[in-house]
Amino acid sequence: MNISWFDFSIIACYFVFIFIITVRIGRKVSDSDDYFLAGRSMRWPMIGASLFATNISAEQFVGQAGLAVAVGIAVANYQLAGVLGFALMGLIFLPTFIRLGIKTAPQFLEIRYGIESRKFLSIITILFIGLNAVPLSLYAGGQVMRDMFGWDSILPGILILCATTGVYAVIGGLKAVVVTDFLQMFILVIGGFLVLGFGLHAAGGIDSFLIKMESLKANGGEDMLSLFRPANHPVIPWTGVVFGLTVHAFYYCSMNHTIVQRAMAAKSIHQGRMGGLFAGLLKALTVFIIVLPGIVGLVLLKDGFFTTPPETEDQIYSAMVRSLLPSGLIGLTLSGLVAALMSSVDSNICSASSLITIDWYQPARPKASEKELVKVGRIVGAVIIIMGMIWAIFVIPHFKFLFDYLAKFNSYSVGGLLACFIGGLISPYPNRKAGFWTLIIGSVLGLVMWLIADNNAVNALAHSMGLGFLDMHFLHGAVFLTVSGFVLLFGISFLTKGDGAESFADMKSTRLTGMEPTVAENKQFKLWLGIVGVVYVGIYLLFM
Repeated sequence: MNISWFDFSIIACYFVFIFIITVRIGRKVSDSDDYFLAGRSMRWPMIGASLFATNISAEQFVGQAGLAVAVGIAVANYQLAGVLGFALMGLIFLPTFIRLGIKTAPQFLEIRYGIESRKFLSIITILFIGLNAVPLSLYAGGQVMRDMFGWDSILPGILILCATTGVYAVIGGLKAVVVTDFLQMFILVIGGFLVLGFGLHAAGGIDSFLIKMESLKANGGEDMLSLFRPANHPVIPWTGVVFGLTVHAFYYCSMNHTIVQRAMAAKSIHQGRMGGLFAGLLKALTVFIIVLPGIVGLVLLKDGFFTTPPETEDQIYSAMVRSLLPSGLIGLTLSGLVAALMSSVDSNICSASSLITIDWYQPARPKASEKELVKVGRIVGAVIIIMGMIWAIFVIPHFKFLFDYLAKFNSYSVGGLLACFIGGLISPYPNRKAGFWTLIIGSVLGLVMWLIADNNAVNALAHSMGLGFLDMHFLHGAVFLTVSGFVLLFGISFLTKGDGAESFADMKSTRLTGMEPTVAENKQFKLWLGIVGVVYVGIYLLFM
């Protein structure tokens, strides 16, 4: 075992503490609104902290810190895109979702396009959770536990995390998730800054660190402290950042049910969109608590600091925790990684539970009691975590960079979805048939492009058929798929001569009472929106 009994005790106490909170809150769950939407009673500090904690999981600390070793701080563009995404959520989509009184994001597509579009998105989101979000968090958590405890495999860590997090996730519902996320947010931030501070000290201080970065650049390396990369960069081209990551952020923050479920639980529109801005400000901190530590780890690696160097880039963060921090702080920081893991897994389990229960089970059994709906949601959570465990063990390890899998999954899966959400929100022209077939064709096209990019045989076949133009960087692919989605949506609407004006008018006229912001709240939102904008631009100016 590579950590002391004292540190292990801190981690164990953290598990017990979270479990006690979850059980106490879970006992008060009385109906599906309580379980899936926290009774629509959440205020902005809780919402913002939960949005942040859900977004920042162990795969971020492991995967992005590891990728930063290879490409530098430019990988922080993924996090900064989230700052923009959360602001746009409150500005554009969230008010409509709350006014409609919907419980799941796919319900918006039913209102706008019909039941078949809702069912399709619900299935896609459930698969996304089961095959992407949950297994990624489990794999990253298992990797961290393997490194810290000296195990030969990630399997024991994954099994332990499935057992503990699974129990925690299925008992308390969304309210338990949001409350514990609020507490976990502090541990995440404190742990990240501890690793950065001790890492800079070991590197000789900030001045010494900057000199070593300049030396690396002068010897033919990349500028590791610049957020910008050329358009032909193999990992993160600036064109992909400007366009592709905007697609990522817009969908993930505004239409991904796992995220917007928290905002839908808001007490009002004002509380929900202010929570989004708070989450955006917290996301800006990730440049310093996730990405910069990875670059500092690269310096320490070149200095020969580590007694036992990490075997892969994805192990750099856990190696720094183990080698830099004193006893006690190791336990606190590892608790932060556990918090990141738990907040992501429990959120995704809660999301999948609500989708399957509200979108599928309740329509099939309209007379089901509230107690029955909560029970079904908990059973679904158990199934999702088992499916995620299997995927984490047998599929995720095949990717060189953990974050590479996450980025590609997002890029190739959201183009048609994004087009349907935005097109349906801003224009009455898209109709029912166009919405459904845009979802279908867009998803198939995304799958084809992923196969072309990652499978040599399919790539060769595509080039022989004159489809080589589909072989592009995945961030550029996200833009191509989104533009294609808009072309499909409006093109099919034109060809089918259907009318979407009626559903559009119904969407615009629906108002859930007591949710509208006051004049003073609108002014407050605009002020903080400007502050978030200044922080966003300021970070780019700092790391030119």
